[in-house]
Amino acid sequence: MKIIFADDMADMRDSILESLNALNEDFGPLEILGQAKDGRELISLVERNPSVDLVLTDLRMPNMDGLSALVYLKANCNIKNIVVISNESFVSISRAEKIKVDADTEEKLALLDKIAHRVIDDEVEEGKINSILIGCEKLRLDPVQVVEYYGASGYMRKPITKRKMHGLFDELNKTESFINIGIV
Repeated sequence: MKIIFADDMADMRDSILESLNALNEDFGPLEILGQAKDGRELISLVERNPSVDLVLTDLRMPNMDGLSALVYLKANCNIKNIVVISNESFVSISRAEKIKVDADTEEKLALLDKIAHRVIDDEVEEGKINSILIGCEKLRLDPVQVVEYYGASGYMRKPITKRKMHGLFDELNKTESFINIGIV
């Protein structure tokens, strides 16, 4: 399996790499094609390595957040498995109370889709929201719902451990449905 991952924190990238290397015996061979510090760098790596099987991306990164990178990659690259990772809880990510899925949520997702079109086309409009994560926060949407809505394979909560990574790989091998690893 060929893997690319992104996290803006060097210690987190080291932790991801260590966890992936520990899985070679059970799921190998695993080939790390690259690691990125932000969403833009992640996109560049994926575009240079179109044979990637799995992308792991941090949610909150500078230059381009992981949600925006997810939306761009799902629209412009043929990647089956993208998993978003974060060390934040639902409430701290969205900075809001968890909301029910209702007509209001559907309307908010429609607004988020407008932001997504700018991300997909790599267009930045002055004075408008150009980040999916910021859109989630402004619209008070749960980013985990949004991660699933935009076609991610799953969501994994930090810290990244060999056990969590093993659980992710187990689930990737046996299910096509959305995977939650370590969500509290």
